[in-house]
Amino acid sequence: MSIGKSPVIFQESKLAHQILDGLEGLEIGPAAHNPFGLRTRNVGLSPERDPVDHEFFKQSQLDNCGSVAPIHISADAADIPLPDSSTDFVLHSHVWEHLTNPLVALEEWVRVTRSGGYIFAIVPKRDAAPTDIGRPLTSLGPLVQNYNRKARREPGGTQTQGSGRGHYTVFSLGLLREIGGWFNLAHFRARLEEVAFQETDDKVGNGHTIVWKVKKLRGSFGLAEALFHRIKLLLARDPIRR
Repeated sequence: MSIGKSPVIFQESKLAHQILDGLEGLEIGPAAHNPFGLRTRNVGLSPERDPVDHEFFKQSQLDNCGSVAPIHISADAADIPLPDSSTDFVLHSHVWEHLTNPLVALEEWVRVTRSGGYIFAIVPKRDAAPTDIGRPLTSLGPLVQNYNRKARREPGGTQTQGSGRGHYTVFSLGLLREIGGWFNLAHFRARLEEVAFQETDDKVGNGHTIVWKVKKLRGSFGLAEALFHRIKLLLARDPIRR
């Protein structure tokens, strides 16, 4: 932080406290100037894993508030070295757009979250970043293609020298809900139930918030429920015309 400059620290999210207080989870890509005040282990990049991006985001935090959030687990957001169903929630703010394959990342977050836990995501609004204003909104199709290829660090974002990975996805309200629907069709034994949505997040105020509750279906009853919901989803997608 520059000498004489007042620190910038954003308010905590009331919605996050309402849903996640009392739980222990993971925060992906934490920032000291954007705290949530929750019980989390922080997942992020180390200098050894990605020195360019690490230094960029470290300097961004120092410029804003003069400190840096600790990283407890050095890992890629889409490859977290934790067992299945080992955390109560996965939380991130203005991180998802930096990932080249957001659907692979979502699948990983669901994997490490227990049944009954939560995925809490804040993504930037259409015009939050000047570099996104002239870009088309991202549609689900290309994200699914990337997912099917398990593509990782492909070119195509707004990356420029000294700006980290840039934004690979320009999110919209519709895309967030389409992603939830895609996940439920693409995965038989896990479902995402939307439990909260904010058109304007109550954190920084320049993003959308979506919160999904994770449900993992196990055993014979889980199989029956999975079949029921699969049929229900397919009928809703392709209604029978009489």
